[in-house]
Amino acid sequence: METSLDPQEGVDKLRRTRAPDEDALTDGVHILTTVLLIAALAGSVNLPFGEAALNLLLCSGFAVLYFYGSAMQPEWREGTGLAWLASLTLLWVLAMAISPVSIYLLFPLLFLYLRVMDDVRGVVAVLAATTSSVLIQFPTGLTVGGVMGPAVSAAVVLAIHYAFRTLVRISREREELIDQLMATRTQLAETERAAGVAEERQRLAHEIHDTVAQGLSSIQMLLHSAERDLLNLGLDERQLAGPTRFIELARTTAKDNLGEARAMIAALQPASLSETSLENALGRIAAGFAAAGELNIEVSVEGNGRQLPMRTEAALLRIAQGAVGNVAKHAGASRCRVTVTYEPDEVRLDVVDNGRGFDPSEVAGRPSGLGHIGLDAMRRRAAEQGGSLEVESTPGYGTAVSVAIPLPAETGGGVKLEETQCEESEREGI
Repeated sequence: METSLDPQEGVDKLRRTRAPDEDALTDGVHILTTVLLIAALAGSVNLPFGEAALNLLLCSGFAVLYFYGSAMQPEWREGTGLAWLASLTLLWVLAMAISPVSIYLLFPLLFLYLRVMDDVRGVVAVLAATTSSVLIQFPTGLTVGGVMGPAVSAAVVLAIHYAFRTLVRISREREELIDQLMATRTQLAETERAAGVAEERQRLAHEIHDTVAQGLSSIQMLLHSAERDLLNLGLDERQLAGPTRFIELARTTAKDNLGEARAMIAALQPASLSETSLENALGRIAAGFAAAGELNIEVSVEGNGRQLPMRTEAALLRIAQGAVGNVAKHAGASRCRVTVTYEPDEVRLDVVDNGRGFDPSEVAGRPSGLGHIGLDAMRRRAAEQGGSLEVESTPGYGTAVSVAIPLPAETGGGVKLEETQCEESEREGI
């Protein structure tokens, strides 16, 4: 049965987790401890038999407890680790009382204090153990070396511990930064791919509209003209039955194919424009960004609103989406206004906010991709329609993005004029 982890146990386990960078330090301490244990065991040679046997027993117990605990301590709760340290300290004190050489085992103990108690308690334990190693020398006579040895050892251990902790922290921060960069790179690749797919869909929609759809509309109009001229020849119904039947069949086929082409165009163009007007599509975009944050976005139309060419409406929609997205993500604004202005020869889109603003000259001076890729994309979309994009901003006083796209002189329905003519012809019975 799976058991849930106690919250405090989880904290203790997280605190005890070692970074890979500490393996080298741990291995070095193990080697040093082995050398010092051999030296402590060798000190038994000059001791009486009973004391030598007891020293061998204490050093062996210290060795077994040290290496066993070093392997198991990361899995222990904090209380078990503290008990392990207390046991090692007791064996060390007893060994020092028998053989002065055992004082050198202080060095690995100091590392263990800081490893198990990685806070102020570890520092206090280091100072206490160092003081104890000095005080235990009083019966045999205290020397300068007897004081400096433990004190220097404590200072060196503290310095090494601090240095390794700093290196581990820097290493983890670097790993987190690399992970963030990789995640950003992946997100950017997905965004670029999505933008490329959308752009290709738009290109296909434009190509279908400008070739297949307009060609089929022209065929219908030409067939209507041919039928009208044929009726004016004065032929009787029997003579007209065959030609008019084939003309009607051709018109029906062209009409069906034109419907399919329009369905393909509607499927390829932006979904927000497929069944609604530009104003309503902008309203939905504004509502989405406004709902995502504390931002009031108003959409208004000035002039005589009318149906624009499909590619113009799509470009205006994408530019507005990018501009409002920048306001929501970066401007820190509380209000934003989106205005579409229809004029006889052009359409203009203005996105104004009361955010923190920025220095356009400073942004323009950056290499491409460092913070203004959205503006570059909006400028390209405007340029593809023969228009221009201007950005006015001052730090602390908001930002205004203005796009102006010229319209053909015959735009009363833009490039959809042929479709409108065809629909009128169909209503007339063509």
